[in-house]
Amino acid sequence: MTTAYLGHSATLSIGTNAVGQITNISGPNLTRDSIDVSNMGSTEGWKEHIPGMLDAGECTVDVIYDGGSAATHVSTILHAQLVSTAAPGTITVTFPDSGTWAASGFVTSLGHTMPAGDKVTQSVGLKFTGKPTVSY
Repeated sequence: MTTAYLGHSATLSIGTNAVGQITNISGPNLTRDSIDVSNMGSTEGWKEHIPGMLDAGECTVDVIYDGGSAATHVSTILHAQLVSTAAPGTITVTFPDSGTWAASGFVTSLGHTMPAGDKVTQSVGLKFTGKPTVSY
């Protein structure tokens, strides 16, 4: 039998601030660089590669807009994170099965969508830096 999980109940926090009203989390996406080490002696002209450095990746989170001036409003918190010059904080993604992905990171973008006949949403770009702590 196949095991699968609904995305419902996944969470994301930035530092001590839980991001609410999440509708979608895309990522985190771990990657590794590929280093081209091809040379004049590469067998029959085939390129050769070695694994490079790891990158903890990025994450995009879609939320329902929650504006206002209150310090507890999601949009206020995200905007403050984006314009902050403070050092990266801990971003934690908790999966529906209680697995976690936590790494130092920061907000890289904050976009808005305002359709005439639907809810206002925001898309938040997050960048991780350094080695994540992962438990699945």
